Amino acid sequence: MPDRLDHRGDERRAVDDLRVLVVDTEDHGRQHTVQVLREQGCDCRVASAEDNTVQTAVDLRPDAIVLDSCVLAGSGTALLRRLKTDHRTALVPVICVAGDERSEAVLELLAAGADDYVSKPFRPEELLARIVGAARRRALLGGVSPLTGLPGNLLLTRELQARLDRGEQFAFLHVDLDSFKAFNDRYGYVRGDRVIADTAQMLHAQVEAQGVSAVLGHIGGDDFGVVTTPDAARPLADAVAAAFDDLVPGFYDPHERERGSVLVETREGGMIEVPLMSVSIGVALWTTEHIRSTTAVADAASEMKAVAKRHLGSFVAVDRRRA
Repeated sequence: MPDRLDHRGDERRAVDDLRVLVVDTEDHGRQHTVQVLREQGCDCRVASAEDNTVQTAVDLRPDAIVLDSCVLAGSGTALLRRLKTDHRTALVPVICVAGDERSEAVLELLAAGADDYVSKPFRPEELLARIVGAARRRALLGGVSPLTGLPGNLLLTRELQARLDRGEQFAFLHVDLDSFKAFNDRYGYVRGDRVIADTAQMLHAQVEAQGVSAVLGHIGGDDFGVVTTPDAARPLADAVAAAFDDLVPGFYDPHERERGSVLVETREGGMIEVPLMSVSIGVALWTTEHIRSTTAVADAASEMKAVAKRHLGSFVAVDRRRA
């Protein structure tokens, strides 16, 4: 008899695309869970409690994390909280495999940030269904980009609103790639997607290198947003601009890289020369004196981005106007 999931084509395709990180200190339990998920078609990776699980999750960008009760019995609850408070992993669903079915134990898991749980011994179909369901909810509610793994406008807006409600000072960076459309027209969407994905990774890397607190988002297309502290905004924006300039030559074919431009056909059938990609970054610095409006924050950063675009090459424009 064929696998029950095989009767549902959409479910089968969803499973085949899933990356799952299994965290378990017990070799036997970890191997069993991994075997079950791989047999169902998941791309499964493993980590133990001794590993830097958060960094593993950042590197893998899984669709879901399965956290076993062996980990939970030790430092697992603290690990769960770290996963849910780190902006890079906060939206990744965590499904706990719980050996203790007491309501108090389950409530503790949910309070620490677990998205769902299954009890031991679990049925493979149940664990898989909960993983697929959690991944779908993440994509629908969190607006997570499958290309970059970054949340979209929803999380950025929530983060801005939360800081406004708390009366915090903060900065919002609108990062936009210049000449990206010309690159996409010249090289096609596959190489264009690589530019977007590599830019997202570069943003992560620069936040890490600068050692700053920041929330990253993929606004859409070749636009990204970063929420951070006012003092970190300019150094981070400058570092991002420099890092992107270092990336750019590797995206182009040698002859166009040497020429410093690409030839793109116009709608009228002619050819125009477009410079290699650069990045324009608009920075809005927000204080308690500014209006408490996420729209006003986004508009200010977008206005500064437009100012940056008036300059050749990568440029950072900071809105220093008082409220």
